[in-house]
Amino acid sequence: MTIGIHAEADLLAQRTGVEEYLYHLLKQFTSLAKEKQQQIILYYRTNRALDFLESDIFSKKELKWPMVWTQIRLAFECLIYPPDILFVPAQIPPFFSNVKTVITVHGLEFLRYPAKYPLFKRKYLYWGTKIACKRAAAIIAVSESTKKDLMHYLDVPENKITVIYHGFSGSSNDIAVKSIFEWPYFIYIGRVETKKNIDGLIKSFTLFKAKTGYAHKLVLAGKRGFGFEKISSIVAKSEYKDDIIFTGYVDEKTKFDLLKHAAALVFPSWYEGFGFPILEAQSTGTAVITSDVSSMGEVSGDGAILINPESYQEISAAMALVVDNLEFKRGLIDKGFLNLKRFSWEKCARETFNVLINA
Repeated sequence: MTIGIHAEADLLAQRTGVEEYLYHLLKQFTSLAKEKQQQIILYYRTNRALDFLESDIFSKKELKWPMVWTQIRLAFECLIYPPDILFVPAQIPPFFSNVKTVITVHGLEFLRYPAKYPLFKRKYLYWGTKIACKRAAAIIAVSESTKKDLMHYLDVPENKITVIYHGFSGSSNDIAVKSIFEWPYFIYIGRVETKKNIDGLIKSFTLFKAKTGYAHKLVLAGKRGFGFEKISSIVAKSEYKDDIIFTGYVDEKTKFDLLKHAAALVFPSWYEGFGFPILEAQSTGTAVITSDVSSMGEVSGDGAILINPESYQEISAAMALVVDNLEFKRGLIDKGFLNLKRFSWEKCARETFNVLINA
């Protein structure tokens, strides 16, 4: 059996959620494919060397094409030389091909919160995901929350969906002993955009500062996303604008250094299909404050303070709690460490591989 994989995301130098997901799956697939005697073809537009991809179970096809790569170049390849199954880890497969597909759906926030997306992207994601789900031989959802959304918003039959949690490989082994910054801070990790409720986080932080007078700053670590101009405007108007720090994209080591020394990760997103930063923070022994909606409570387990993302008062009160009550904070951190035991990339990859070979 030949398994084709849309691998463009894995070969990006700056990996975020979907890219991290595929990167870790492929590392595990190296041994699984040998064990089950399967051949894997990786389709990508731009080559980037990764040691584990040199295994003889991987065939790599660099398909040069300037634009609309999935729907034109990859579709043509699958039409002429179809694999037995095509795995698409980012939910939108090539439509102009009859190849059998398995897709992973990471979330339907574009349906839950449509105003947070540009119109064209929202329409593309809606119709693309709807058609993809209808045509797919099997669908992987990354949480029970995402599965429920697929059934509710897109009428996907329950028996077509398999829930497979992401894994977690642990934090960096060489985390800096001393903080990068000389002052205490809260941190947000992820794309800096309005659908992540960054505007609400900034307003909550402003309330925290006004009520407590503490020296803490707010560090926003991640790429700029949709609505960044609005976020910048809110910061510019804040009396605490000098206490709000944008770092831009940070590499893996820096990310874990920042998490380790933060007072807490504050992650009040409107919606997450999964929520990697929650587990990353728990792995460094950092308290987590996150939303009580979609998958965030499901992923964080008992190791987080769950807040209403609409309530600045709740968010700011949670920030004050982890600073003022160290005994409570230590208990939260211990529960976070226990929660991590539920997530394994080996388990995620094995379950995913079984879906692929049985689709």
